[in-house]
Amino acid sequence: MKRLCLLVISTFILMWVSASTLWAQQLYIANEFQQQLQLLDLNSGQLTTLYNIGARPDDLILNANGQLLYSVPKAGVVNLYDPVAQTNTVLVTGVPGARDLVIEPNGTSMLIAIYQLGGQIVRFDFLTGATTVLRKKLGTTDGLAYDPNGNLFAVANHNTIVQIDPVTGATLKTLVLEPHRGVNGGDGLTYDPYTGELWATHDGTTGSGLLEIPTDLSTFTYYDFSKQMNAPDGIKSDGKGNLYIGAIHTAVVINIQGTPAMTKHFVTKGADGVSLVPGTY
Repeated sequence: MKRLCLLVISTFILMWVSASTLWAQQLYIANEFQQQLQLLDLNSGQLTTLYNIGARPDDLILNANGQLLYSVPKAGVVNLYDPVAQTNTVLVTGVPGARDLVIEPNGTSMLIAIYQLGGQIVRFDFLTGATTVLRKKLGTTDGLAYDPNGNLFAVANHNTIVQIDPVTGATLKTLVLEPHRGVNGGDGLTYDPYTGELWATHDGTTGSGLLEIPTDLSTFTYYDFSKQMNAPDGIKSDGKGNLYIGAIHTAVVINIQGTPAMTKHFVTKGADGVSLVPGTY
């Protein structure tokens, strides 16, 4: 009987530890002001430096191997950081003003939004290492996102969502957002499987907030978070009703299962691009 009790207790402890590990949510952050890649524990709030870049990064995404791809606009590069090997390598060069990134549905290429050069979208082939221009003259280009049907969207010229043909680069649809403020405006963009819609960060004339946008670009709904975050930028979805946002001075979590509401808020002093650590959500 004693052995049975010990076995039950041991099994319970193991299950509790496993569950605790599973729900120890962590967020990768490209910190612009501190010029670092960081790891944020969303339970404890602990912020750990992973790598000192030596230049200001912008967006941050993950590949299928859990490696971090991040853009450095002034250097005109996209780098790859391996959190297991703790190595950093230059992956793409010759992309001045590189901002947001998205891996394409085929998994063999990546798109890079170029803020400068009149606004461009550049395709990088992981297999060949070649870069080609998909689209020119978009105006300043920031957020990029694909929906499950292979439709490509971008934030262009601060305040316009553009649907782009991923083969020809032609404009298919546009949606003008609220007027931007100074050099700010629409920035990060993501597709959220929970709502089946696009979500964009936006710093406009009505304040700092989020935009919910149907994929047919018929309209948008604005949610004001001016009192809770400033200049929201990078945005990612967990597909379970939560959005994770880098908002310069803070990193925040927004629950969108009902009326969007902030559930977590952390001081980061420079958060830009963000990505959830695989296996922690």
